Amino acid sequence: MGNIGMRLKGTKGLVDQMQLKCNEDEKYWMADACEELGRRCKGMAFGHMHRTACIKASGLELFLEIISLWEKDEIMIRPAFRTLLQIVPEEGACEHLLEMGGRDVIDRAMNNHIEDPQIKGDGTKIMYALLGKGAVVAMKDVTRVSKSIEYSVPLSVAETIQIDNGKKKQKRFNQVEDELDHDLERGQKAGILRVVTSMKKFSHDTSVQVGGIETMMLLARKGLNPRDIVQAGGIEVLVSAMTSYPKSYQIQWRGCATITDFCENLAICSELGKRGAVAVVMNAYERFSDQKDVRQQALWAMAGLSKIDHCKERMEELQLKILLYKLILIPIKSPGTLIDVVVPLRFHQIYTHEELDLAANPPKKSLYDLKAEKKAALDKKGKSKPAFGTVDDFFVGGEAGLVDW
Repeated sequence: MGNIGMRLKGTKGLVDQMQLKCNEDEKYWMADACEELGRRCKGMAFGHMHRTACIKASGLELFLEIISLWEKDEIMIRPAFRTLLQIVPEEGACEHLLEMGGRDVIDRAMNNHIEDPQIKGDGTKIMYALLGKGAVVAMKDVTRVSKSIEYSVPLSVAETIQIDNGKKKQKRFNQVEDELDHDLERGQKAGILRVVTSMKKFSHDTSVQVGGIETMMLLARKGLNPRDIVQAGGIEVLVSAMTSYPKSYQIQWRGCATITDFCENLAICSELGKRGAVAVVMNAYERFSDQKDVRQQALWAMAGLSKIDHCKERMEELQLKILLYKLILIPIKSPGTLIDVVVPLRFHQIYTHEELDLAANPPKKSLYDLKAEKKAALDKKGKSKPAFGTVDDFFVGGEAGLVDW
């Protein structure tokens, strides 16, 4: 802190000098430089100016590098955390840190010093700031992947497409994507994995869920290898989103439409049935009784799922035949009845009118049949005991039927 030359340097010059001295030999000088930057960024009068200069000079990248390099050294972590805590309130700082993987870097450093109250306190405050902006960053990433798939371009090229209300992104922070620029298939596989990760991490944010489901719909229509979707966990997050938000019109409508497109592939259709898609689609139809759009999409999804036998059996357990009876036979029996949805042709092909009528109006059993069923049930379970028991209930020894007091 007593280094006069350090105090005389401007913020940009100091950050540039720190980048040159980011090594073990200059550790104590770096600690002092972090403290000096923290003091400037904390200032009330010119704090905003110094924070902006630090960000423009790649100061956030520098601090992540410092934390990664000395993550087990509290001498460096304390001043780095203190300074970073002063910078994150600046507009765009949290988003920038998240896009560079700052959350994981800070989390690792905190775990290495879990007993240090100062590091734990400052680190927790930084994490709170990052989490508040996390869903926004995730949504931007999901949107970028969606554009990449929609226009069949690499992920990096998708950044230059006008998105987010017509604004173009200025900078690419994840340089790993350079390897994917010339391999569209690998880029799409990496993209769906990002979407699934974002949906899992921000399951509480409906905008991320809606954006993720829309991206999956594009994947289904573009014909991405179904194995990639299953391996990435896309089926689970889709069903999970529909289960978690049963009252959301956007999620239910888009979810049913995505399931319909996925069912074009029998392998994914089978996976959907195994992971609970039948129940969420049937629930969507019942819950949105006043929303024609959702009910129509749910019917298309049911028709797609019915291609797999175990899905069809599950839907029949959930009263599919009775539902179809109301949609197909009621208008025939009562010509004035108006049905506002279109019944998929597949249901007309796999069910006859007689089957639907029998399911909705089973024949009444005679008294003789009911008694026979009751007797068969008793024979199967064994003789039932009287309400107040028998002498045998108190028998503990001797000949059966005698009371041993």
